[in-house]
Amino acid sequence: MYMLREVYQAERGKAPEIVAAFKTLSAVLENAGCTNRRIYVDYSGPMDTVFAQWEFDSRDQYFTLERAFFKNPDADAQALIDAFNSNAKYGYKEIYEVIE
Repeated sequence: MYMLREVYQAERGKAPEIVAAFKTLSAVLENAGCTNRRIYVDYSGPMDTVFAQWEFDSRDQYFTLERAFFKNPDADAQALIDAFNSNAKYGYKEIYEVIE
């Protein structure tokens, strides 16, 4: 089992737009078999930081899904990509193996 965390530093005041995009992305990932979705917003530290995390069975499961999502995005996928790109300063991913 693996856990993916995506972290975005939103443009000032744009955290709600990133949260909305993560909610949409969560539905896509849950339909693909990812579990234990969580979305977090900053309480301390850099303002307008939003991150989400999901669990999935294998790295292949995640990377296959990601490649398919970005290869030829439909209008809904492109709108989601644009929502992240136009409302975030930067972002990064972390993937962890779940031990317990």
